[in-house]
Order: sequence, then C-alpha cells, then structure tokens
Amino acid sequence: MTQEEAGGQLDVVLVTGDAYVDHNTFGTALVGRWLEAHGYSVGVISQPDWDNPESFRVLGRPKLFFGVSAGQMDSMVNHYTASRRVRNDDAYSPGGEAGRRPDRACIAYANRAKQAYPGVPVVLGGVEASLRRLAHYDYWQDRIRRSILLDAKADLLVYGMGELAVVELARRLASGLTIESCRDIPGTAWALGKKSVRPEMKVVEAPSFEQCVADAPSFNRLTLLMYRESNPSCAEALVQAHGDRAIWCNPPARLLTTAELDRLYELPYANAAHPAYRAPVPAFESIRGSITINRGCSGGCSFCALTLHQGKDVVSRSASSVVREVKGLVQQPGFNGVISDMGGPTANMFHMQCNDAAANAVCRRVSCLHPVRCKHYGTDHAPFVALLREVRTTPGVKRVFVNSGLRYDLAALDDTVVEEIAAHHVSGSLTTAPEHVSPRALHHMRKPEVTHFADFMKRFRVASEKAGKTQFIVPYFQCGHPGSGPEETIELAFYMKKNNLRCRQVQLFMPTPGTISTAMYVTGLDPYTKTPVYVARGHKERARQRAMLFWWKQEQWPAIREALFAWHRSDLVGHGPGCLVPPGPARGDWQRGNRPVDGGVGAMGMKVERASAEEIDQERWEGLAGSSA
Repeated sequence: MTQEEAGGQLDVVLVTGDAYVDHNTFGTALVGRWLEAHGYSVGVISQPDWDNPESFRVLGRPKLFFGVSAGQMDSMVNHYTASRRVRNDDAYSPGGEAGRRPDRACIAYANRAKQAYPGVPVVLGGVEASLRRLAHYDYWQDRIRRSILLDAKADLLVYGMGELAVVELARRLASGLTIESCRDIPGTAWALGKKSVRPEMKVVEAPSFEQCVADAPSFNRLTLLMYRESNPSCAEALVQAHGDRAIWCNPPARLLTTAELDRLYELPYANAAHPAYRAPVPAFESIRGSITINRGCSGGCSFCALTLHQGKDVVSRSASSVVREVKGLVQQPGFNGVISDMGGPTANMFHMQCNDAAANAVCRRVSCLHPVRCKHYGTDHAPFVALLREVRTTPGVKRVFVNSGLRYDLAALDDTVVEEIAAHHVSGSLTTAPEHVSPRALHHMRKPEVTHFADFMKRFRVASEKAGKTQFIVPYFQCGHPGSGPEETIELAFYMKKNNLRCRQVQLFMPTPGTISTAMYVTGLDPYTKTPVYVARGHKERARQRAMLFWWKQEQWPAIREALFAWHRSDLVGHGPGCLVPPGPARGDWQRGNRPVDGGVGAMGMKVERASAEEIDQERWEGLAGSSA
C-alpha cells in the first residue's frame, strides 16, 4: 500500500531484502496482511538501496514503527555457499539477480531507517534477526558475534513467527505508549542500556558474550538455554550480558491456534509478485501452485533452526480452510490443475501433536522423536490422508503432489499413508532426507537410524508396485556435519554403493546461527555430554567428504583416491568388491585458486570466490522458505 492509498501517513512500513510477493508463503506478506486485517495501514519497501537514506523515505514517515527483515533467509546464507563462495543468483529477487541486498541486511537496513527518520522505532524481525538475537557464531567471519540488536541499534526485536507480537506492538504504540513500554511483549528481545531497569520477573542468566567467546562450554550452554526456554508454556526470560550492556529476551509468544492460522492464510493475498517487476521471482515461481497446511516441526534435527523459529509444536490449518484455498487457486487464471506441493516443514505431521496438555505445558525436550519417540506424541495420519483425498477430488484439481519434507519414520508407522502417497501424490520420484547412515553421525544430527529409512524404502517400493507404477526415492545426504569423520563418510559411501543410490545433490553442512550442530562445530564438544566430537574443518577436509558421496562419478575418482590415501585407507582403492574406486591418479592439488574466483572481498573484508554452476547444483540449503515473519 502506498501513502496515497492509505489516505495519508502509513501506520507501519516494512522493509525487506526480498522482492515483494503477496503470497502466504512469504513472511513480509503474512505480517503485512495480518496487520492490515487488524486495522493498520501498511507499506512495504522492498530491496532498498541500503546506502541511500532516501530509499527509506519513499513511503513517508510511519506513524508507529519500521519493521525490518533481511527476507526469507539469513542474508549470509542467501549470498554464500557452504564453501563461502558467492552465489550467482538470488531466488528472491526479480530475474534471480544477485546483489540486491547487503550482507547482514538487518544491520544495514535498520541503521538507514534510523537515519531516514530519527525517532521512529525500528523493530527487527525474520529469520536473520530471530536466530541472531543473542551472541551467535558467524561462519562467514569464523567468529562469535554479539547480538544483532547492538549492531543494528534497533529498538526491539521480534523473534519467531511474530504475528501476535507485531499486532500487540502496533496496538500499544497506536494507543500512545512508547516503545520502551512494549518491552514485556512475549516473543521480543531488547537491549538494556547502562541505566535501563530490568523488569520484575523470573529470569535465567545466560553466559555472557565475553564468556562465550573465551570458553567453549559457555557457548554450548547458551545454545542449550535457548532451546530449553523455547516452550511458551514454561519458558523464562533470558538475559545475556554484553560488556556493560545486556540483551533481555522475553519468553516466546504462544503459538497461533488453528482458527488463527486459518484466518492468517486466507487473508486477501494477491497471489502474485508486485506488478512493477519485469522479470519473475524464481522463489515464487517454484511455489506458485503450493499450499501450506502446517507450521512447526517436532523432529528437532540438530542442524535445523525450526525449533527456535517456528516452534517444536506443530500447528495445522483445518481441512476446510485448506480446501477453500485450493478452490480459490482453481479459479485463478493460468492454473493448470496441478498443486505442486501440499505440506509445510514436515507434511505428514499435519495435526500431529502432544496428546497430554499437562505434560506439554512443562516439556523442555528439543525433539518429540529423538532419541526415542515421546509416549505422549500422537502419530495419527488419518487427518493427513483424509485431506489428500479431499483435495485431489476437488473439481479443477488434476494432480496433488507432496514435495515438502516427509518424516519417513513416522510415515512407516502407517501403511495407508505410504500407499496413498505412492499411488496418487508422487511425480516419479519422492525426495526424503535420511542425511546419513552412520549411527554416530545420525545421533549427533538427531535423525532416526538408517533402518527406518530402509524400511520406508521397502514399503514405498511395494506400494508403488501395487499401484502399478515405477517410482524411485531420491535421498538427500549430508557431509561435513559434526560427528561425521572419515570412517563415517566411508560407511555412507559404501551404503550408497551397495544400494545403488546416486545422489544428484549433497548438502555440505553449513553452521548457521542458533543450531545445536553449530555449537558442536564451534566447540568440538557435544553440548549435552560435553564429550569431544569430530569436526571437519577447512575446505580440504570438507571437500574430501563431499567427493566421497559421488563415488559413482568418474570425474570424482581422483579426489576420492586422494581422500582415501590421506585417511590411510588405500585398501579401498582397487577392483575388489570391498573397494570403493578403481586404481588411478589421485588429485594432489587442493588449492582453491584453481577454481573460478570473483576477485573481490565481502562486506567485512572476507575473500570470496564465485561459485561454479556445478557446485550450486550440488549444494542444497534447506532454507526456511515461508517461515520468516
């Protein structure tokens, strides 16, 4: 909405590092439409020139606040691969054009908003702000950074999905209260100055920023405290000292109810990118025909930030709400009858939840499924199966695919859902993410044992044959994760060879802010047991692990031989059944200079290299698309 359309001064101006897409999988659209539904006028400044304060004045001075977000992804993840090479494109920009946002965009945007209109409160939100609200590890600088609140000089930070917090914030500011009086809103964090007064409430003192920098166990403890205090029903405030200042982090906001989630996703979105764009936005094109049915994930994988951002408890929409959205999609011009995806972070967790409200109110588990499934966790797939059947029989719908994350250990508990998906909701191949096969690596990843994956593959094959279809499972595996050393990597390569699994994509572990895996990467210690964990550091060792997972590609054999020789496993080079690759030359030059180099430096002086097309194709980042609010 422009200032003229609002009839004068806008209440809230949202600033985002993404192109603006008015669709319910994009966080800026969710927040903007939610505020609008509660009576506030909202404008959006998309991908502004971060060096020019005038770019932040185009919609005038907002009455209430600036809401600043880097976009759907952390801007550093958006810019760089796991090998710290510059990405060639940006799926959230028109035409996929890279370079439309700065590094650590929240900091740049917040400072420019302050400069544009001094005195207007600046509020941070989205994935980047949410996961950097306390001291955090920055992989691209290879150091622990202080809270983003201090660098951005923002007045408040909304973490998590944020819908409840931003509406309460707008209500208070509209009533004449100051931003300082909003510091008790659940799901927010703020910086205490030297003279700030702490609220009178129960609080947990986290290890200070200085302790986290100097002492590995302190950083691990901070990470565990963030997860421990993530249940809205029993969490306490966290306070972390930063020199003579501190960051106060309130307990998280409660989750939306099903009725609230229905209302949010059925608001009058245009379901289109802004008409000013002359080129399509790739991220929108990839989800144009998709439907979100739930949010949150109970899996608690160590490398995933969903628990901290969306929450461990899954909130699902009602079936009637989903069907209404499907019927609306059918009426849109150009709809081809195919729903490309119907899911969320984990599609088959639709309406799965804790069956004991009293237990859930005091639960501090990171995962409902690891190391063993909680006895209170419901695993009924009936609502999901019923929804699939209803949607695919809706007039105008030809096919419905499930391409979101599928928790195969849960799906294997119900033959009906496996048969349903195999018979009706797979387009030739089904993607799943076992991540690894080694018990040690899987333990540190908080993923189920590989026997669950093998069982699911068997069930899926039988169900596909029963449906008269030739279909395949495409597994995603991960290398370089803490706990995965040479022997674990070799074990995975042999498993893939034995089962003729040829991955098109392999995820190279990226230590992103806030995750348990990142804490292990930084400290070399398991945060829970405090025992040492193997960590693959440096380009050479990480590249060796990655090469091993392409055992079937002849062009990778020299790199695999080099890795095996370096790991003192030359016995695996040969022609026998116990060998991984045949004899031949080994790559000896691991210098990064022989790859395409951009020749520039990043915003913080970091040397950067341009990623090759092959590397971009091979690397997979499980971004939080649709989760930023």
